[in-house]
Amino acid sequence: MDLIILIPAVACWVVLARGSVRSALINVYLPSVLLLPQYFELRFTHFPPMTFAATAIIPLGVAIWVSEMRCWRLDWMDLLVLLFAVSAGLSEGLSTVLADGKWLRLFTSPAETLQADVNNGIFQFIAGITTVILPYMLGKLLIEHGEVDGQPMRKMLVRRMVVLLAIVAAISVFDFVIGSSLWQRVFRHFFPGQIVYWPNQMRWGFGRIAGPYGHAILAGMMFLMGLTYCVWLRMFAPDWGGRKVINGLPLTLRGLVLWAIVAGLLMTQSRGPWLGVVLALVFVFLMRSFSMGKATAIFLLLVAAFSVTGYYFGNKYSEVAPGQPISEEQDSVIYRRNLIRNYAPLVMERKAFGWGITTYPVMGGQKSIDNEFLMLAVTQGFTGLGLFVAIVAGCAARLLWLAARPMLAEDQGLVFAHLALLIGLMTALSTVYLGEQVMLLFFLIVGWVQGMNPARVTVGGPAAIAPRFQFRRVLS
Repeated sequence: MDLIILIPAVACWVVLARGSVRSALINVYLPSVLLLPQYFELRFTHFPPMTFAATAIIPLGVAIWVSEMRCWRLDWMDLLVLLFAVSAGLSEGLSTVLADGKWLRLFTSPAETLQADVNNGIFQFIAGITTVILPYMLGKLLIEHGEVDGQPMRKMLVRRMVVLLAIVAAISVFDFVIGSSLWQRVFRHFFPGQIVYWPNQMRWGFGRIAGPYGHAILAGMMFLMGLTYCVWLRMFAPDWGGRKVINGLPLTLRGLVLWAIVAGLLMTQSRGPWLGVVLALVFVFLMRSFSMGKATAIFLLLVAAFSVTGYYFGNKYSEVAPGQPISEEQDSVIYRRNLIRNYAPLVMERKAFGWGITTYPVMGGQKSIDNEFLMLAVTQGFTGLGLFVAIVAGCAARLLWLAARPMLAEDQGLVFAHLALLIGLMTALSTVYLGEQVMLLFFLIVGWVQGMNPARVTVGGPAAIAPRFQFRRVLS
């Protein structure tokens, strides 16, 4: 039954044979990412495990290599993304036999142990191709160029993304009320022998919805992305979804999609993505009210003040006497505080490439490292962490550089949306790891940012900034 994972691959080949690579991205790959869980796998002997999204992206990778690579322009971000995927494979391959710089083990350890290390490293790198490199290539080559059904690719991609996320939110109302995952119930029938490591969670008397994304915080980050791009789409595609869904009722597709995504974000009951949305909105407001330099300086000061205040009150909130009852919220804060204490010594033992994603020792009983930056330091060492920070910083720098250029309002709105999204995701990643579908979309967006090259607006041309009231009116 697990052969159903190959269905997206077959569908992708069919669409590629009859249509375009951009059509396959929107009509096959995006639904595979947003609607299907990635924690179920298809395993063949001597081959790495494959997920729904992985089987869908391999035909796309072949297609863009054949038809689109002539448009590729090398830049330094390409190298960072490649090295990040290589770093994951190296950290896995060096995790035991070759760890700690004791290269003598290469010749003295049992052959089967060394072979297992090398195989794990190779499999991890192949996983990096399907989750990091190929999504990045799709984003860089396809989104800013070309059309689908006569519409710009960027708008078609966002339209499909927000509609699919609205569908996930609507289905997940069941999970919110019942407290059980409908997605796991359905897909377990197709993968009866596979164990699901994502337990259902309750908070404030309701289920924390996770959709097909594994965890509620990961789902919150997906809805955060959807909300950001939905606001941009509503501003710059005024004709999209304006027709009433039911005659006589003031319900339009654009309205239903927006409020479904907002409801999905709320039903995750995840404070990290909520805080990310707040900071993203503050940043956009500042960018639209002040010059870029002044807005950035004010935002950094606000973040610094908030971080210091949050650290102080967080420590106070998590100081609990032995035997004193604690709330679920306090337990969550204490868990994350103890992560740093327990894993910091482990990071210092293997600074270069870490302990590997599948072989790092569990410290203090805390198997789940709910902090992407700490997770990278533990599993990929300072090499992986440094590469990830460089990728994020490079994206932010490019977006700020673009924001300083005179351009059309639609392009500038998209630059602001990307910046807001980056702020929201980095905030949420301090409370969870970068995994499942969030990683796929993150690197797709990184490639999208690199592919942006908006035309400059000459003096006296169309206004570069949209009317300020529009963003607030969308949320009212």
